[in-house]
Amino acid sequence: MAARPPDGESLLVATPRGAVPLGYVQDGPTVYLVARERSAQWPIELLRTGVAELRLADGAHRGEAALVRDAGESVQILERFRRKYGDERFARWYDRPARVLRVDLVDQASVAPGHEAQTYYRWLESEFDVVAADYDHHITGNRMNRLLRDRSLARLRPLFRDAPRLLEVGCGSGMETLPLLREGHSVTAVDISERMLDVVRTKTVAEKIESRLTTRQLRASELSRLVDEVGPEAFDGAYSTYGAINCEPDLRPVSAAFHDLLKPNASLVLGIYNRWCLFELLGYTMSLQGARAFGRRSNPVRVGASRFCVDVYAYSVSDVVRAFHDGFRVASVEGVPVALPPSDLTGYAEKFARHFDQLASFDAWLGRRWPWSTLGDHFLVTLTRR
Repeated sequence: MAARPPDGESLLVATPRGAVPLGYVQDGPTVYLVARERSAQWPIELLRTGVAELRLADGAHRGEAALVRDAGESVQILERFRRKYGDERFARWYDRPARVLRVDLVDQASVAPGHEAQTYYRWLESEFDVVAADYDHHITGNRMNRLLRDRSLARLRPLFRDAPRLLEVGCGSGMETLPLLREGHSVTAVDISERMLDVVRTKTVAEKIESRLTTRQLRASELSRLVDEVGPEAFDGAYSTYGAINCEPDLRPVSAAFHDLLKPNASLVLGIYNRWCLFELLGYTMSLQGARAFGRRSNPVRVGASRFCVDVYAYSVSDVVRAFHDGFRVASVEGVPVALPPSDLTGYAEKFARHFDQLASFDAWLGRRWPWSTLGDHFLVTLTRR
């Protein structure tokens, strides 16, 4: 279907798949757009490059695109959409959106796509800022996401029993931070999202354990800055599960920083989104969806091919072993999960809810055995600092 021309109530957004007609609100040189569905591709294309090409009623424009992070600002923008389009159309198109975007229009010649890495990290930070308040529900509301956290905590607790000072990279809303703080550890929690860190700090204050928490807004590739702050060999153990490592296109600087921050023979646990997932390989091949079966093969794994809100980098066990070889030796590898489905296919697990505990126990047994340990949706690799 051909995109309709701009008419004052709509505009056209250029994407690699063609022009997309959208409603909008304009405030001087700023245009606001709303994406109701998280699966919509047009906002991803804008946020991936940081640039938007728009056609309004008065002609073509170019601008710098960004996610609106502040909840209060989003409410005000949505109210303007309500006034422009009326209650009925607002309820149909804009109520409870997944994303609100702003495009700051500038002269056509003065904006170009930002540096790729910096644009990616800005996008990453914005997305996690926006979902921070509801991130707990994302974990606890999904049976398979809960299983991932149960399995990581089952690994972290005994391993760090005698490790008083811990480093966590990519703490999210504190699903592992809080249990370890309650057990007496001191944790330095690092995350790219300041809003996520706010959530963790608020929880620790409520439980009166905030004195053992230190927070820093950093991404994994910036860990060397922490070495300058706390000094070398400052931590008795470290972990980063299910997120932060897969947001880095190069693991070598991350490996070097962890080595500098950990004491000799200290343990490092990484939870990695795997390049080779047995459930997807078999399931999608049997349903004749070859592209999905091998969707993690190319890096980065784009939104739509992965379940995440941003592009991510999938790594195999051998990828991680090579990247960390100079400073670490491998102690163990565990696939998480292997026989059970990934979190975006949790509906399959719900069909066997009555027997889920038994299936989870079998999956844990299977995931600790080669080659299944290398074929999970994620894998937990435990490394020892040389």
